[in-house]
Amino acid sequence: MASLLSSSTTPKYPYPHELNIGLLVPIELSPKTYFMWRNLMLDVVKNQGLLGFIDGTTVSPLERTNVPDDGSVTGTLEIENQDYKDWKRTDQLLLRWFLSTLEAQGRLAFQGCPSAKEMWMMLEKMFGQFREASERVINEEAGKNLSHYLLLHRAALKGDWQSANNFIEKEPDSVRAIITGYWETALMVAVRSGQRKHFLKKLLQLMLPADLIVADRLGITALHIAAGVGDVEVAKLLVQKNPDTPDVPDIDKSKPILIAALHGRRNMFSYLITVTKEDVEPKPFDGQSGGRLLQALLFNELYGESYWAISIFEVASVFYSFLKEYTTLGCRSRYKH
Repeated sequence: MASLLSSSTTPKYPYPHELNIGLLVPIELSPKTYFMWRNLMLDVVKNQGLLGFIDGTTVSPLERTNVPDDGSVTGTLEIENQDYKDWKRTDQLLLRWFLSTLEAQGRLAFQGCPSAKEMWMMLEKMFGQFREASERVINEEAGKNLSHYLLLHRAALKGDWQSANNFIEKEPDSVRAIITGYWETALMVAVRSGQRKHFLKKLLQLMLPADLIVADRLGITALHIAAGVGDVEVAKLLVQKNPDTPDVPDIDKSKPILIAALHGRRNMFSYLITVTKEDVEPKPFDGQSGGRLLQALLFNELYGESYWAISIFEVASVFYSFLKEYTTLGCRSRYKH
């Protein structure tokens, strides 16, 4: 008798259904917000290993497949392909992410979209003109000829220190220059691409502490990027160079520690909680910031006495701060009398 499964029962494709996409992409998608939405969503997709679903490199398997079957005339039996079911499940998750962040009046146009890739392409076709216009404005305002930094950009992507150093020796200020249309520096590009630590260490030696709090157009610093990726070793290098980096918020008032919690980076959160100052505005453990942090910790289960990384007492302290801000929250009964 043929097996009912065409492959291993272990899913072949990531399925991060536990993520709260509303926390990670807190923007309602519309033509005016597409530029910012696209890049926030793209960061989440990349960090979860799902980029292939929207760029076409992770292709859909066949819906049906043949397995050996001694009881049939042909010696094979056609069954439903488990790999296809796993692929479809993840693809539908991406579609739900996109639709749930789209403004209500625009959802009808995308209902019935067959795949995440198709919807991504439709969004680009419909709203891409707004993104391109925004990028042109950004590049003009930056006053930079980005093609001039192409060699440095490529070197940062590849971790090619020799090529990067040759460029920097001729132009020392290029270590802090904007080299992409997103206002990224070579440091940000290198951290995002997960390059070798040797490259980052050499680059940091040529930078000033103030260079590390330079942010892209969304207010994101190199430490925000490292926090999202979960690279603790890189985070330590950045904080060692400038101890103030954990206290720099992005334009959404999110500090790196919140980014780590939102992405479920347990080890990163455990490290950042030791270097993030409690009294620097916006205070990360008080008020709205503390509430967002608490929600992310609970949602991603980054707590518990059985874990080395994050103790229940740390979560409790955040919750206490949150209750101080919203004093009536703990007094409300769930029942009506």
